[in-house]
Amino acid sequence: MWFFNTGLKEIMKKNTFDLSVSLGRTSHQDLVMCPGTHLGYMKALGFRFQGPIDRMNVYLDKLAYRDSKLVLAASGQIKNELTDLAHVADEKIRVLYPPTNVKQFNQSGSSHKQEWRKKYGFSETKKSLLFVTTGNHLKGYDFLLNLMAQLQNEPIELVIAGVKPIHSELKNVKFLGYSENVNELMWAADALVHPAKYEAYAQVVSEALLCGLPVVVSHMVGAKSVVSKEVGIVVDSFSDEKWITAINQVLNKEWSIDPEFATKHELTVEQHCERIISLGKEANNLS
Repeated sequence: MWFFNTGLKEIMKKNTFDLSVSLGRTSHQDLVMCPGTHLGYMKALGFRFQGPIDRMNVYLDKLAYRDSKLVLAASGQIKNELTDLAHVADEKIRVLYPPTNVKQFNQSGSSHKQEWRKKYGFSETKKSLLFVTTGNHLKGYDFLLNLMAQLQNEPIELVIAGVKPIHSELKNVKFLGYSENVNELMWAADALVHPAKYEAYAQVVSEALLCGLPVVVSHMVGAKSVVSKEVGIVVDSFSDEKWITAINQVLNKEWSIDPEFATKHELTVEQHCERIISLGKEANNLS
């Protein structure tokens, strides 16, 4: 990344652009996206020692923040990391949520819930929690399996969709494997659970809400800022008791999520692009 950033410097010197936007760890652009901070990641996991790669990542992050006109944080959580850990001036930061594909994730199929449940083998007698994961340990699947072990006598199942198999002998846990039609799983499920140990945003939360599916998320998920009491529950710790209580609450309540949720929270691709253009104009006025 250091060599790339050095080469980019020469390109930017030789060319003129109306607006330059970077996804991070470069330092010659107008706007830099900040989908997460390495310092925040290390703090969340309790890392104290910084190896050479950690030091390089932090150094490049700080260069990007320093030399960009504006820093676009993926969530309020990331904005706090930028100010508290990287010491970026508050007036230099704008929060810009990642966009969501509203053509795929919407409530158009939610009225056929039983059909989707039958298609994917969801239980006919249990409430279904959906967990979408890459298998990364940060997503919290080990924590979820521990919760499900305590819920074996309850009419609740956990349905896992992801690219990596997660072994469990629990009878109330079902693994579906990778799915390109996660929206159909969301129409089939009763709630999404996302107990991530650290996540800058978590688009799966937005996707679920756009499908009309209530969510239970951890306090370490950046998307918690769009999770009001009308659409789900944010659990403020990793206490088993609090999570079991939250799961029971979300499954035993009737939810009605606004079909215009994406537009009202500026989560559409069109709104995202319009905001970037607007922020680009703002950045140029700062020159």
